[in-house]
Amino acid sequence: MKKKAYTIKQGMELAKEYCSIAERCQSEVFNKLIDWGLNQEEADEVISELIVENYISETRFSKLYAISKFHQNHWGKKKISYSLKYKGISNQCIITGLDEIEEKEYLNICQRLYERKYLELKDRNPEVKKQKTINFLMGKGYEYDIIKQVIERKDGDS
Repeated sequence: MKKKAYTIKQGMELAKEYCSIAERCQSEVFNKLIDWGLNQEEADEVISELIVENYISETRFSKLYAISKFHQNHWGKKKISYSLKYKGISNQCIITGLDEIEEKEYLNICQRLYERKYLELKDRNPEVKKQKTINFLMGKGYEYDIIKQVIERKDGDS
């Protein structure tokens, strides 16, 4: 079945509705416009107008994305950063987004994840459990320096 091709005006209205539902980045909207049958030049024109009308803001998107991925998925800053880069967000916007995460809360969430994962593991050797937990946190996108701080804090409590 052939896809329906939309005009620029129809694409603009659909894009405004699409952006009103949830915060979107330029690449998501661009891909959607292409899916709707607009060519690259038309899609760029629509994107430019959406930016002017403040339907799209990369800074606003990166702030909301960083906060939501941190709070809902407990992603670390590295994973959030890589994900935003993949979406075509500029480095400056990524830094602005990551700045929204409070350091104390970041450390506390990492601490909780460390403790929960460590207790969850069945291995009897504490060094193996520790290494598996470190690997888990690095996979979640936490920096090794932060993980080290968490381990030192935990070892200090013991």
